[in-house]
Amino acid sequence: MPRKNKITTDKHARKYQRDRTKKLERATSDWEPLQTTPPRYLSKTAKAVYRHLVPVLQQSKIIKEPDHAVVEALCIQIEMLRRSYDEIQKHGIQEAIYQTPISPTGEMGKPEFTGFKKNPAVNTLSDATQKIKQLSSELGLTPQSRATLLNLTKADDEGDPM
Repeated sequence: MPRKNKITTDKHARKYQRDRTKKLERATSDWEPLQTTPPRYLSKTAKAVYRHLVPVLQQSKIIKEPDHAVVEALCIQIEMLRRSYDEIQKHGIQEAIYQTPISPTGEMGKPEFTGFKKNPAVNTLSDATQKIKQLSSELGLTPQSRATLLNLTKADDEGDPM
């Protein structure tokens, strides 16, 4: 898989990387900035995440209003992760399963242990974690993606050694 283009203004980065970042900033400079207030329909937790993320995203000067749906999805996934984790803390990762044997005469015996059942919140936590990683990468919020965001068109790549 090819390496993603590095988006940076760091003076120690390569010139073509800084130039590409400036091109991207110029190309999106007239786009509306990301909405600072969270949408009304988000839950309390998702709104708090939104309020925390937006200032960080606005500093990049690359994340704009068209990226709003991705930011919302990230906030919702973070809420799902937290709710799943709370559920796991409350009920555990798994629970014991018992079956009560019934005799041919209809008498119920003592419940017998038959194994464990995984808490469904574990799957929700796992799915939310994967989606958070993907969405964070899209928005440049992971260490790797902060340095590598967006592929620009081939026309912009002329003279680019990479």
